[in-house]
Amino acid sequence: MWDRIIGKLRRIGNDAIFYTGFFADNRLKDTQHTILMYHGIDRIGGTDFNRRHTGKDDFVRHVKFLKKHCHIISLHDFFQKKFLSGKPNIALTFDDGYRNNYLYAKPILEEAKAFGTFYITGLNTSVDDILWADYLNIASTLTNLTISIYGEKFAQKNGNYHSLDSDKNLYSIIKDERANYEYKQLMMEAFVDIPDFKKDHAFDDYWKLMSDEEITQCGNSKYIEVGSHGFLHNNLGTISLDLATKEMRDSKNYLENLTQNGIVSIGYPDGSYTRATLDAGEKLGFLYQTAAEGFLFTEDETDSRIRDRKGIYSCDSCANDLMINL
Repeated sequence: MWDRIIGKLRRIGNDAIFYTGFFADNRLKDTQHTILMYHGIDRIGGTDFNRRHTGKDDFVRHVKFLKKHCHIISLHDFFQKKFLSGKPNIALTFDDGYRNNYLYAKPILEEAKAFGTFYITGLNTSVDDILWADYLNIASTLTNLTISIYGEKFAQKNGNYHSLDSDKNLYSIIKDERANYEYKQLMMEAFVDIPDFKKDHAFDDYWKLMSDEEITQCGNSKYIEVGSHGFLHNNLGTISLDLATKEMRDSKNYLENLTQNGIVSIGYPDGSYTRATLDAGEKLGFLYQTAAEGFLFTEDETDSRIRDRKGIYSCDSCANDLMINL
């Protein structure tokens, strides 16, 4: 009990002294150059559906802190090792192509004159226009009915859907075993009796993707680089190499047509890739490839084509959400 109380007081204290030189010097003294991985930036830092969205007020505080105590550089400069001296160099990336990145992150970055890379899918052009994980997260809060996919039944357990046969988490099954898009569509179709949350604007920050026009405007920004996040957000290291290559090619063509810029960076969805995927990506013109929460192969450590990223999630206080990764 006392440990929890002390931990809570420490987190409150960290927030209180977040901007001070004492806090920065103490917490940044061993920090290396780092690529940070955000996902959504929402209005309130809501965690009802998942912890992937950082509240915009907290994000403002993050950017303010990083501008003062680090160098925020572009992803291009990070890969080229064009590091500025005296402070840690930080590159900011944002996965999934949420519209909230356009609405909240883009103006915050532009006002601060800070660089960011938005990794965007092509899902807004599909009939589903939603990431499978967001659909599953939201649907799981709207019903507790048993669902069936290919005859396998799934029921709620501790707020998540689990197989009645294997007890495996449905999220993990899709991420690690059933990465093809057809299975994801069947999952979404299995939730037949939930409200149409897409018509309720209260849910917008937690699923809505950028439109073509919004992607184009991001591509025109001095401070935003548009990168690929695959076309359908399939795990590129789990599907076949032919399909993974097609995903990357389709994404590159789609984004280049919109932005009229070369798309040279890719953030692998769920950090899923293979060594063959890296080779295919390089041949397609992806000069800068990024993992997520750790490399998958020992060779990656010395491979200049790929760098790792550390994720920011709304799991703690504002200061600790950022500083746990620096």
